[in-house]
Amino acid sequence: TKLHAMFEGCETCSVVLKGSGTLIFDGQEIRVCSLGNAAMSAPGMGDVLSGIIIALMAQNVIASDAAELGVCLHAAAASIVTGDHTRGLLASDVIVALPKVLC
Repeated sequence: TKLHAMFEGCETCSVVLKGSGTLIFDGQEIRVCSLGNAAMSAPGMGDVLSGIIIALMAQNVIASDAAELGVCLHAAAASIVTGDHTRGLLASDVIVALPKVLC
């Protein structure tokens, strides 16, 4: 795939392509997270996702695992906030919902 070609030889790379069906590439394998909803296209959501991944890495979680776990936590928190709604989601709402996902 193009993703494999772009990062060929980078065995320590972790790449997240956020979108409908977020792609997580660990240098060898591509995983897809189908969680989440259209409301996650709100401004600041990528920043929140990046912050979650970096926070996991600061806890010594391997980058590829942090990327995959971060994407799932991010989507789960957004799903808690939105419920049946697909509009009006704020990135800060996802941050507030994270403890509910972690407990």
